[in-house]
Amino acid sequence: MCARTLSKIEAEITEVGIDAVWAQWSTLGAGTLQKRGTVSSIIDPEGLLLLSLYLIPEERRLRDLVQWWAEAGSELLSLQRTKTLLDSFPPEVNEYVKTYSRWATEAGDKRWRKYAEEGREQVDRERKGPESPKLDSPSSLLFRLRAGFGVGAKADVLAYLLGIEEQAVATKEAVRAISYSRATVQGALEDLSRAGFIEQKSDYPREYFAPFDRWKPFVLGDDRPNNLCPRWRHWGKVYAFLARSRRWIDEAENQSEYVKSTRARDVFEDFRTTFESNRIQVPSPETYPGPEYADGFARTVARVAEWTKEYV
Repeated sequence: MCARTLSKIEAEITEVGIDAVWAQWSTLGAGTLQKRGTVSSIIDPEGLLLLSLYLIPEERRLRDLVQWWAEAGSELLSLQRTKTLLDSFPPEVNEYVKTYSRWATEAGDKRWRKYAEEGREQVDRERKGPESPKLDSPSSLLFRLRAGFGVGAKADVLAYLLGIEEQAVATKEAVRAISYSRATVQGALEDLSRAGFIEQKSDYPREYFAPFDRWKPFVLGDDRPNNLCPRWRHWGKVYAFLARSRRWIDEAENQSEYVKSTRARDVFEDFRTTFESNRIQVPSPETYPGPEYADGFARTVARVAEWTKEYV
């Protein structure tokens, strides 16, 4: 695989990622920025934060946005889920999270203090954006549920169930979607079912679903045609894959085809279930012998980038 091909893929990942996060920040009311597209799926708060932090070196204006969020909406983020998703991103994102933690701590969200103390000092800019985030869009569903129920597994699993159109799922699938522990998710499902917010479909395996008609006025308001709920996409892991793919490209420049392919297979395996959960059709590594998988992985990255543009 030539350097020109790698450079082209990297540029595509960067463009797709920047367009996706700008569109989602605009939906949340970042009114000082031009909207770059519409958002049709449920926004993942922590995924949005982490990809934005990762892309700041490529799009400096994202720094203003993230700092605005630290001051205007940080209380709607899950610190635990941020830490869990962070493990899927390239390691350099850890340093960016430390900077965000300092901003959030200075704005009054003391949950981030431990990580802020480890961060390096930077010269801050004047914050740009409204005093409060905009949460009335259907795609902001998870933020609104967190505002009402509190930040935690109950709000997240309810948003997930509403976003999969009355499909019944077991605890394992919910854990994969919202990135909390199995015990926490199971307890949240049981409590929501007991309260009548969701329903249990079967005892073994125990599965749950959210009756959409019960929630439609809250989810849609007058803003959504055809009574369609915004879809749940596993954005946190998709964004992590895009970031890890860029890192793979950076490292691949001086590597042999064998090493490139080996590293690519490792990245693919880390995100195999993400492709399955989102129903993204990508080439299987098993169909590429030895060092030939570098090309197969490049096709996988291109397919995920295409899927992101289509479904964000």
